[in-house]
Amino acid sequence: MSVKPIPLRKALIPRTDPQIAAVEATVDYLDLPTSREPVAREDGVHVVVAGSEQFAAWVHALGGTVNRAPAIDGASLWTLRTETPRRADGSTVRIRVHVALVADEWVPEAFRAPAQSGPVAS
Repeated sequence: MSVKPIPLRKALIPRTDPQIAAVEATVDYLDLPTSREPVAREDGVHVVVAGSEQFAAWVHALGGTVNRAPAIDGASLWTLRTETPRRADGSTVRIRVHVALVADEWVPEAFRAPAQSGPVAS
């Protein structure tokens, strides 16, 4: 039986913002994709992914609420509103995962609905 090594990434780099450290630890632990450094804001930590498959990985791993903005110039922004798993002290960190998709691009079946907000089961 072979053991798959656990990838260690940014969670090992000391961070001054504990929210970013919590999100990076979640990314590392769940092996979630990102396409750039996370950005902390008042409403949570914003993460950008590169495509629908990466977005679906976040939805599958953490669940949450998906919002699709109206298409402008043939593309729309999809946002997953979710949070880190509950920590030992009971706290969580809000996460906003974003992806820009071209109109009519493949999206996971669960999201094929009119442009509106709604919960997505995890």
